[in-house]
Amino acid sequence: MENAEQAAKTGVEISPEAKKAEVEHFEQVIKAFAFYHQHGLNVIRKAELSYQRLPVSHQAILNHLPDKADKQKQAIAVNQGFLGTIVEHAKSFICTSQLLHDANTHFDAVHSEDGLDMDKIRCTLRQFMRDWSEEGANERVQCYKPITDALEAYYSHYPFDQRYRLKVLLPGAGLGRLAYNVAKLGFSAQGCEFSYQMLISSNYILNYAPGPKSLAIHPWVLSSSNVWDTDAHQLQQILVPDELPGGLPPNVDFSMVAGDFLEVYQGQNGEWDCIATSFFIDTASNIVDYVQHIHALLTDGGIWINLGPLLYHYTDSPDVDSIELSYSELRALILHYGFEIQQEKECTCYYTQNPSSMMHTIYNCSFFVAIKKPSRIPLQGPAFAKREVGQEPPAQRSRVVQ
Repeated sequence: MENAEQAAKTGVEISPEAKKAEVEHFEQVIKAFAFYHQHGLNVIRKAELSYQRLPVSHQAILNHLPDKADKQKQAIAVNQGFLGTIVEHAKSFICTSQLLHDANTHFDAVHSEDGLDMDKIRCTLRQFMRDWSEEGANERVQCYKPITDALEAYYSHYPFDQRYRLKVLLPGAGLGRLAYNVAKLGFSAQGCEFSYQMLISSNYILNYAPGPKSLAIHPWVLSSSNVWDTDAHQLQQILVPDELPGGLPPNVDFSMVAGDFLEVYQGQNGEWDCIATSFFIDTASNIVDYVQHIHALLTDGGIWINLGPLLYHYTDSPDVDSIELSYSELRALILHYGFEIQQEKECTCYYTQNPSSMMHTIYNCSFFVAIKKPSRIPLQGPAFAKREVGQEPPAQRSRVVQ
């Protein structure tokens, strides 16, 4: 598995200011990984102070809470050890980067979480549960298996030992499990990811994990709401990876690429047989760019397989434009760009959920397989108001189950 900064070198000179800004951003991510332990202690300290301010009689009733806090501290120390190991191996990631060659991965002390996105570090631990643990298998069946099933079905006429000739691109690859699963099926697969949290984490788990179920994490340790049982659920230990990456079929090319999907693949029009997007297309500021780019990258007869909601990421960002289409509008746009939708359904999915929590968010996701018809240049806007009888799209909604 290789890490690359770009899939295609554009030859554009990067300014010193841009390099400096990228290094600073990367180092903020590294500092957040390093600060996790102190962040966790801060969270627990608030609970400890709340306990200490209780009336003495109430403290006596809840006298088990100090022991609970001690167990949480032990669990966050385990998490910090895991995160620290990821950072240690990040050096191999920056060595391949033109932008990050001078970045630092070691800081003697990080004294404050000001400017650090600690929510993303906690999310990274949950992503490991989702992608690389036995406990995440159900989510992977919900979100990944429809994609791999559709891929195998569409190319069922290809002998297994010839599948490596088919190139599958997976933008928004996260920790790389879906891309790895595609490669295990014999297809050449490339994941593309923008987030440094995900990139250095996938770099570690795909290349340096010492063995199956060799690494312990406690992804729910700082989540104290909607807990049925502290020891069994909040403090639950998860072992990763559930399987050690490797042993791919002969000739399969498997890689992860760092960068913006819209920028990295410039100049690769018509070079991909399949693009698979899982919980990705709603990360766009302008979703038209995504549809147009996917169409351009696919070869004629190539397929776009999508599964995910439309939870637009920039809805609440005042400084970022956000084009937010309904599914019916998106569907019309997809047809407008020269796709033929051959399969379409609703899929119910969780996303990084604690299976034992008292609260779950459930997504009713759109799933479709779209075939790129012979290329054409769109001349008119899609007929958003028109819909054939019997083609009513599935409803788009998310609900909370208590």
